[in-house]
Amino acid sequence: MIKRNTLLIFIAIILQACAGSKPFTAYWNAKTNTQTNKFSEKEALYYQPADQISVKVFNNNEFIDIFLETNSPGTLKKIYNLGLSLWIDPDGKSKRVFAINYPMPAEIPYTDKQFKSYLERFTRVEFQEELIDRFQDYELIDTRINESVLTSTTVKEERVKVQLKTVNQILFSYHVQIPIKVLYLNNAEAKEISIGINSINVANKQYYSAMSSKEVIQKNLDELKVGAYQNKYELEEWWVNFTLANE
Repeated sequence: MIKRNTLLIFIAIILQACAGSKPFTAYWNAKTNTQTNKFSEKEALYYQPADQISVKVFNNNEFIDIFLETNSPGTLKKIYNLGLSLWIDPDGKSKRVFAINYPMPAEIPYTDKQFKSYLERFTRVEFQEELIDRFQDYELIDTRINESVLTSTTVKEERVKVQLKTVNQILFSYHVQIPIKVLYLNNAEAKEISIGINSINVANKQYYSAMSSKEVIQKNLDELKVGAYQNKYELEEWWVNFTLANE
């Protein structure tokens, strides 16, 4: 009986270790993303199909919490290479009022092959540590007072908090928490906000020069096609409105 219990415990430990060490190959091997508007534990309030980004918004009288999640390695490569700009209009008019630029863009962009190799070398636990170590700096922009502040996840007193995770079969989950007072300077009533997404940088000549020859050929072929999306290396810009909850 003791031997049997010991064997079962040993098998359980092995299975747990294997689960924790599994790399992200499944994200690359899957032909399609079967999930649509449901990631993590709660359904998204909005799903943007072009870049396969799920959006969830929660709020109380003190904070607004925004979650952006994706299982697309292609979208994650765009975020790594050109950064992610999250714009918020507290008046719900889809204007660029307040922004969080995070993650910041890479100095040298990854090619498809390089990013695939980069992603596949991590276990889930290792990738979580990589996200924490790699992405610390972020920028806060408030166009109403013409202010741009560069801060860091290591600054504990920063009021606008950001966090990256890879959990619950989610490749990339981005959480930002913003105090209501930061968005509504004059204590105006929070009713509806607009959220906009786009890349921080644009894919310019310098960006294209870092691409592989195969990617350059494909880019040139795409440009010959009628109606081809010229900026497929950037996140597609979009806006969506959310009605805030009243407590």
